[in-house]
Amino acid sequence: MNSARFDYFGGGEPPKEAVLLVNNRSRRGKAAFADAERELIARGIRLRFSHGFRSVRELVGMTSEAIQEGVPMVIAGGGDGTFSAIAHLFLHKETALGVLPLGTGNSFARDLKIPNELNLACDVIARGGVQLVDIGTLDTDCFVNVATIGLTTEIAQALRGLPKKQMGKFAYAFALARAMQTVRPFRARIETENGINEFETMMIVLGNGRFHAGPFPLSPDASIREGLLSVYALRARDKMAFLRLALRLPFGTQGDLDEVHAEETRGGTLWTDPVMAVTVDGEICRRTPSKFGVAYRALKVVAPRGADL
Repeated sequence: MNSARFDYFGGGEPPKEAVLLVNNRSRRGKAAFADAERELIARGIRLRFSHGFRSVRELVGMTSEAIQEGVPMVIAGGGDGTFSAIAHLFLHKETALGVLPLGTGNSFARDLKIPNELNLACDVIARGGVQLVDIGTLDTDCFVNVATIGLTTEIAQALRGLPKKQMGKFAYAFALARAMQTVRPFRARIETENGINEFETMMIVLGNGRFHAGPFPLSPDASIREGLLSVYALRARDKMAFLRLALRLPFGTQGDLDEVHAEETRGGTLWTDPVMAVTVDGEICRRTPSKFGVAYRALKVVAPRGADL
C-alpha cells in the first residue's frame, strides 16, 4: 500500500479492503456480527474474510496474520479489551485499524469519536479518515485506554463474575459497590520526568487518551494524540475521599482535589508496597513494579473525517 495516499493530520481516504474480526463474547458481538458484515459490504468494503472469535489467542493470531499478509485494514468489533489485545500488532505498521464498539464502556471508540450505533460506526469505517493516535505502554504490554491499580482492579475482579451482557452498565455500579468493601490502601511511588511522588493510596490510573470508564474525562485537556499520559492517584485512606473524587469524574476535574495527585507525563516507573496487580484495559495481566510510557502516534486508525482527536 502506498502510504503517501494518507493525510494523517487531516484524515485521508480509508482502505476499501479489509478483514472483519468480531468478539462473540463481547456484550453485543455475537448479535452484531452478521449485521456488521452486511453493513460494511453495502458500503463498498471488500472483506477478504470475516470471523467471530471467542478467545484472545484466536484474535491475536488472525490479526497478526492479516497484518503480515499486508491487508490494508483490520476491522475489529468488541470492547476496550479487544482493541488493547491487538494494539501492539499495529505499531508503526501500514495496516489501519477499524473500530466497531461492541463493548460496555467503549472508551477507546469515544476517544476516536466513533458512535456506538453499528450502522454509524460502519459509516465511519467506509467514509472516515485515517489518523495516527497514541498507544500507552506498560512494560511489554500496550494499552489503548487505561492501566490501573487498586480499587479499579478490585472492580475488574468483581466484574468477572457478573453477566455484563444482561446487566450492561449496571454491572459496573454493582462491581464498584463490591470493590469498595474489599479495597485496602497501599504505598506507592511514581517517578517521572516531573519528579518523584510517594504517598498512600487506594487507586492509581494511568490513562491514554481523553476518556476512561466510559464517558469520564481523564483530565479537561487530555488527548489521544499529544504523546502524554494522564496520571492521577487518590492520596488518601479515607473511602469518603473516593466519593469526592467520583463526583469530579464526569468533569475530569478530579486532579483539582488536594487529596489527588495528578500529572501529565511521557512515562516513568511505578512501585507499590505490597506488590499489586495491574489491570490493563479491563484485563488483569501485570504486577508492580512497572515501567509505563506512550508510543506517540504509533497506531493508524479510521476515525470520523476531520475529527479533532
